Amino acid sequence: KDRSTDPLRKIRNSTTMAKQQAAWGIDIGQCALKALRCIWTGDSVEATAFDYIEYPKSLSQPDAKPEEIIREALEQFLSRNKVRGDKVAISVSGQAGLARFFRPPATEPKLLPSIVKYEAKQQIPFQIDEVVWDWQQIGGYVEDGNLTDAEVGLFAMKRDAVYRAMQPFLDAGVEVDFVQLSPIATYNMICYELLGELPDPAEVDPENPPPYTLVISIGTESTDVVVTNGIRLWLRNIAIGGNHFTKQLSRELKLTHAKAEHLKLNARQAEDPRALFQAMRPVFADISDELSRSLNYFRSIDRNADFERTFLLGNASKLPGL
Repeated sequence: KDRSTDPLRKIRNSTTMAKQQAAWGIDIGQCALKALRCIWTGDSVEATAFDYIEYPKSLSQPDAKPEEIIREALEQFLSRNKVRGDKVAISVSGQAGLARFFRPPATEPKLLPSIVKYEAKQQIPFQIDEVVWDWQQIGGYVEDGNLTDAEVGLFAMKRDAVYRAMQPFLDAGVEVDFVQLSPIATYNMICYELLGELPDPAEVDPENPPPYTLVISIGTESTDVVVTNGIRLWLRNIAIGGNHFTKQLSRELKLTHAKAEHLKLNARQAEDPRALFQAMRPVFADISDELSRSLNYFRSIDRNADFERTFLLGNASKLPGL
């Protein structure tokens, strides 16, 4: 609801500022729990606390007990951080969700929700009551009473996957306020932190759009590719991550998972670095091919795309030679 004409709006804002509402962002990863506490200062976001708890072993190791490891990490986190009274947002892997984009026809803005609902039933490959889904208008402008040149992002997760992501927090007595797909969180960060003030979509020349930023976020099991210029957004999840390098080393050199992981993290100091990189070469090739395929596809749907800069995220991005 638009509260811009609501007489209580100023009072509500004043109350919010007085309480200085804080939010924790918590990510249960494959190798560690990461958390960041932020507050809104009135004109910017300020980080006031953070925590990083590395697991004794990766959740993907054959002998790992994920539920036990996550429970202990959350207990450790809660023993030294206060979350009561703060909002809690958690992230889930891009692999766990689905993202679809479509361009609605020029229409009255009030009709857009019904168009989106119809499109969601067509594009989400599950029964609607089996998923938790939301949508976001990206770009577009109103001309002669019609919303024009807009794009809509549909984002969905299977309902049981949402509950699985929330369960460790519920078991620990932590109430979760927001569940966000990690590539969308990355997109929000890029828009807020890096792109600055965005142009009015009505003034953007489609033949000469703002340059794009490419983000390659390499996780343990998969890689998120995020392409955006603040006006458009495109996502893809590649089923290759840092753990694939470890598995390749383990398989080729007949090593335990733990030994292969140690060698991967300390490749330059190994007795024979060349042998390590030779063993990992197929994974380097696979991730390179998938990235090329992704960018070529994006260029096919936006032939005027110009990539201005690239960001690598994730611990695996430190791997020499990547």
